[in-house]
Amino acid sequence: MNWLVNLFQSVVFQTVISGVLVFVLSQYILKFIIEPLQEYKKIIAKIDNKLKFYANIISNPGILPRDVILEYSDEIRSLSCELEQIYKQIPFAFLRRLIKSQQLISDSASRLIRLSNSLYQGDALRNDEDIRKIRENLNIPEL
Repeated sequence: MNWLVNLFQSVVFQTVISGVLVFVLSQYILKFIIEPLQEYKKIIAKIDNKLKFYANIISNPGILPRDVILEYSDEIRSLSCELEQIYKQIPFAFLRRLIKSQQLISDSASRLIRLSNSLYQGDALRNDEDIRKIRENLNIPEL
């Protein structure tokens, strides 16, 4: 029993235990805080990219052949689903609120779905308003 007391009093043991605890804590922070936030930022950047890339199609719905529109529509719809999925993966409510409210994320996802549907036949002015509102909701700056 004396060896156990000596072990706990050992500087080497205390250093190793401290190192292990710091490593475990840092992995916890990395996996549950930093990585979900990075994924969220990635999807925001992807949404920004696709809104710019497809702006000519979104603002002029129905001008392309149906198979091309289907491909673009699916991609925009996928962004909506990814946005909600990544937002829901953020584990702590205070982090979610720090990013954006659930209502703003939901509104943006709904508007992306509406944009996806409106590529076939839609109102260009309403599409432009949806793009503006998505950018506003997600804090995507105009460059």
